Amino acid sequence: MTAPLDPRPPTEGALALDTFELTKRFGSFTALDGVSMQVPAGSVHALLGENGAGKSTLVKCVAGYHPPEHGAVLIDGREQDIASPIVARALGIGMVYQHFTLAPGMTVAENLLLAGGRTPALIDWAKERKALAEFLTTTPFTLDLDATPAQLAAGEKQKLELLKQLYLKPRLLILDEPTSVLTPQEADEVLAFVRAVARRGECTVLMITHKFREVMAYADGVTVLRRGRKVHGVGVPDTTPAELAQAMIGETAGGSAAR
Repeated sequence: MTAPLDPRPPTEGALALDTFELTKRFGSFTALDGVSMQVPAGSVHALLGENGAGKSTLVKCVAGYHPPEHGAVLIDGREQDIASPIVARALGIGMVYQHFTLAPGMTVAENLLLAGGRTPALIDWAKERKALAEFLTTTPFTLDLDATPAQLAAGEKQKLELLKQLYLKPRLLILDEPTSVLTPQEADEVLAFVRAVARRGECTVLMITHKFREVMAYADGVTVLRRGRKVHGVGVPDTTPAELAQAMIGETAGGSAAR
């Protein structure tokens, strides 16, 4: 008998992430300018900033899509050369993108298996479906394994994107605007679940968001970027939405530059 496919990394447990003076340029434009950030293992960390602040560039450097010109990415305290998403996956890093990456002609079950990247030509679907069904019982989400993305609502597609990564048991999960197409109730369902995964020490979560409510309710720490630079980093209990908003736009209520 063959065991169900298991494309997950051989080790388990949440990873600590540090960036040190991370810098990324595109031609003459500096998208990321010397950003240092600490994300403790097993925490939920929010990344805030206006459009163009450098948030996506930062996480794509961590996920292996953009090689930085300067600085370093450290995983569990060790510098790593994350030259590609394949290297990132081998380290246990997974990313849920803002835009859907689902295979439209495939079912929910097929999309989940495809996420592993090592699907053989011949699949024992009885075993795989059983494994997938058991996996879904560990999540608060209910999806029809035989449905295609065209049959799913936008919120269900976003949940499937998240499930694709969670099925691989990432040790560091990056979420790029994970609730942009979700209702507030669905957003709470998703974020409460990933926070619980982090609390169990299974995964560290780095989340790009624009929603202060989600930061205050679900994150442990927050980093604010502005024009490619880190301008604020604080524990969530020690800040307020007003302070975060001021850091994002660069001005206080009185009009002076924020520090």
